[in-house]
Amino acid sequence: MCLLILTGCPGPGDRMRLDETAKVNRIGDNVCMNIDGGGGYQPAIISINPRGTPSKEQAFVDNPSLSIKSEQLCIPPSFYHFLDDGKYIVDFVLTSESNVDEPRKFVVGVGVNHSQFYNFPLTDREIARPYGTIEVPEE
Repeated sequence: MCLLILTGCPGPGDRMRLDETAKVNRIGDNVCMNIDGGGGYQPAIISINPRGTPSKEQAFVDNPSLSIKSEQLCIPPSFYHFLDDGKYIVDFVLTSESNVDEPRKFVVGVGVNHSQFYNFPLTDREIARPYGTIEVPEE
């Protein structure tokens, strides 16, 4: 009873939404991420930063000129150039006009090695997920 008084009643705003992640691949010159169930969703904000960039220095783009086609969110080199032998955190929010109250937040670890793109595991500081789970292993 004391705990309820100290913390208050749980409500709809108290739910923590876990981040999703996606498999990265290369299609032509584009870096693409598979978005299962991505129909009707479009990116509302995106952040692409080298891994370890302090949060105060991270760059964000509102309403990026990107779209989801065939359940793929592709980033052309004209939008962001991934340097070889680097690791990046790609963080984005997808919104849908039909699901206004259900935005989807993704965090993807994108590594580049000799022009090959791969996923790498994210730490608990980089992604909100159930304790001890890693959805996409490093390849």
